[in-house]
Amino acid sequence: MIPTRIRCLAIAVALAGIAACGGEKPPKMATVGEALPNLPFPPNPTLVGRAGGPDALQLTVRSPLPAAEVADYYRGVFKAGGWRLVNDARDPEGATLLLAQQHGTPLWVRIRDAGEGKGTLVELSGGIIKHEDSAGAKPAGPAS
Repeated sequence: MIPTRIRCLAIAVALAGIAACGGEKPPKMATVGEALPNLPFPPNPTLVGRAGGPDALQLTVRSPLPAAEVADYYRGVFKAGGWRLVNDARDPEGATLLLAQQHGTPLWVRIRDAGEGKGTLVELSGGIIKHEDSAGAKPAGPAS
């Protein structure tokens, strides 16, 4: 009898959870146009994954080229078209990390070997920059 009550209680809790979640929409994910405008893809990209939230987005793509060639490709891209290469480094795992900006919008690029002769994985990350107009803001003063 006790296992039946436990089973019934577990089912009731599960159904209540489903009912509570049923009306909620999943959080909105930023679009490519919002978070990654003018996104330069590597040569011959294949989409591997997408992650993010309302203010940021990360796309992971695969290129058949070796990681060194993809890194050189991005270094060339970031010398033109209004891009500015802000940082070029390596992480502890040996991946190339690039930070570039175009008209103030940042783009983080992580380039690593996909292993087993499967080309290169490129993680492209960006965020939505919100520009607030401070012209109408009240000056800060002493608290009353």
